[in-house]
Amino acid sequence: MADEPRPGLLDHLLVRGPDVGALAAFYRDVLGGIVTEDALPHWVRVRVANIDLGLHQGVAGGGAQPRFRVPDVAAFRAHLTARGVVIPEGYHAIPGGVELDFADPAGNLLGVVQYGVDVASLD
Repeated sequence: MADEPRPGLLDHLLVRGPDVGALAAFYRDVLGGIVTEDALPHWVRVRVANIDLGLHQGVAGGGAQPRFRVPDVAAFRAHLTARGVVIPEGYHAIPGGVELDFADPAGNLLGVVQYGVDVASLD
């Protein structure tokens, strides 16, 4: 077993969509990411929080669904809504906190999580 190859550290999460430029703008302008590689129209690497997302041209959906921690999920929801992001459902209870789902322009699902709160305190 010791000689078998094993995965190393996470390099990035792949997120596909037909318009990489629109994806890059969303992750940069709405989520505050930093573009670290730009090979439009096919590829952009953007760092959001402590995760690198590889934005690649292709059919959206079926991939990873990143979750990001936030200190104030209600404020983050207001931030998304003010930028035209549609929130399809309300908050969801998770053990010890709440999560909020939303999508990028290609329909890839994302979410934010806040611990130490409950749904009743946010509605």
